[in-house]
Amino acid sequence: MIPIFEPFFYGREREYLRECIDTGWISSQGRFIPAFEGAFAGRHDMAFGVATSNCTTALHLSLAVLGIGPGDEVLCPDLTFIAPANMIRLTGATAVLVDVDPVSWGIDPARIAEKITPRTRAVIVVHAFGHAADMEPIMALAKAHGLRVIEDVAEAPGATCRSADGVERVVGTIGDLSCYSFFANKIMTTGEGGMILTNDATFDGQLRILRDHGMSQERRYVHEVVGFNYRMTNMQAGVGLAQLDHLDIIQTRRDAQAEHYARRFAAAPRVTWRPTAPWCRPVHWLATISLPHRDLRDPLLAHLKDRGIDARQMVYPVHMARPYRGLHDDEDFPVSLDVSLRSLHLPSSTGLLADQVDLVCDTVLAWLDVNDG
Repeated sequence: MIPIFEPFFYGREREYLRECIDTGWISSQGRFIPAFEGAFAGRHDMAFGVATSNCTTALHLSLAVLGIGPGDEVLCPDLTFIAPANMIRLTGATAVLVDVDPVSWGIDPARIAEKITPRTRAVIVVHAFGHAADMEPIMALAKAHGLRVIEDVAEAPGATCRSADGVERVVGTIGDLSCYSFFANKIMTTGEGGMILTNDATFDGQLRILRDHGMSQERRYVHEVVGFNYRMTNMQAGVGLAQLDHLDIIQTRRDAQAEHYARRFAAAPRVTWRPTAPWCRPVHWLATISLPHRDLRDPLLAHLKDRGIDARQMVYPVHMARPYRGLHDDEDFPVSLDVSLRSLHLPSSTGLLADQVDLVCDTVLAWLDVNDG
């Protein structure tokens, strides 16, 4: 089986893990945690990094530090893994789902404007599948309406977007807070794990208190607020620090893989490689193709599995999930629904070999020649 994604360990991960074991610093204290936080923030030219147990808890902490709660509304895209909507719901606020742009597959700025009400407090922007959301109009809307912006960068660390005046910025450095995932299938991994970046010193301090049971940073066991246990372990941070050391190597290999896939599918009339907006320099997370008809996706997935290729469907839109069903109509989300039901992800491990990419492409194209010819 060619897996959909495998972690890529290239450097000192084993050495740092062994140090944690040998020294006994395996839990939520130890030298690797502040080192990883500082190095990750520094790579993005951000002032503060707060390591978390995963990206979902990073999103929850970010909403909590903004004071989001009952009576508030937070906008988020309909085409995304369900975590942002769930974290909004868990604060007691209302998740207002917004359709996505047909090119970036990120939250559509034009639709954001339609959804803002006096109760709207914030927007969660998901940089989807390695592509930046259109941040310039989103930030303009946020400024005009006094909204906070949380960037979900789980799938797109290192992607950039360019403003109308030609300024290129890295995603995750534009909003008030940005959240990252280091899950096993992400571009860099700590197994589980996440990070929040911010330039706001007040947010940084409050995040650290909330992350650790609401405990004072100056006096242990003095609890200032009701908090969470959303800490990263020293072992995870050690792996993250080692991954960060060779992230450029990872990105270079992934760029070459994306170019290989795109080249193979460029002339295929029945396959569309994921689109890219001219103002974005994306990163390659999952190799994603769209098919001409919705009824082709699941049979192709089954065929690939039978041939030893682990492909995956794209996530369903959030509005189709049971907790959100009935609150919205399909007609409200034509783009997210169409992209979701026609798209699938192909194997994308950083260590994937060129002949494996060719095998995947040959299998897809041969099946389409017979079934959609």
